[in-house]
Amino acid sequence: MFDNLRRDSQRLREVKKKSFPFYVLESLLFENGYQAVVLYRLASWFKHRGIPVLGPLFARLGLFLTGVDIAPGAVIGPGLRISHGTGLVIGDGVHIGRDAILLHQVTMGAASDRSLHRMPTVGNRVFVGAGAKLLGGITVGDDVFIGVNSIVTRNIADGSKVTTTAGIDVVGPQ
Repeated sequence: MFDNLRRDSQRLREVKKKSFPFYVLESLLFENGYQAVVLYRLASWFKHRGIPVLGPLFARLGLFLTGVDIAPGAVIGPGLRISHGTGLVIGDGVHIGRDAILLHQVTMGAASDRSLHRMPTVGNRVFVGAGAKLLGGITVGDDVFIGVNSIVTRNIADGSKVTTTAGIDVVGPQ
């Protein structure tokens, strides 16, 4: 957990001007995305160690305080950065690699209540734009850009760019 939190905190340097530890303290106090990441890491740590109640408690606390709903059963690699996280939902069983950037109102989860066991797997260094939806048992490769309001329901190859223009999905190499 601490290695992941360390890398999550280091990612803040991409957008913060202050030095350590001031940028971390400022983010803990005022940035709902970073607060959500810290509370998710705690919830996940308790859940994966089989400590009852505390995983869901920290997950609900995260939702209440930040507006970000990350299931403690999601597996998220180090370096997660959430920017303006309000409305973001990551379901139980979602896998996300290293150094992901997620914007507000992103949803990652099952395509329907009958397929709750089929969740997205997202690679390393993936950017997911505001309002994007990743649904079902899909695989998103490494170094993928998913644009604003895109709906992804099929596998995406490494290095691809996914955008939605006038309701038409465009998928291709960056």
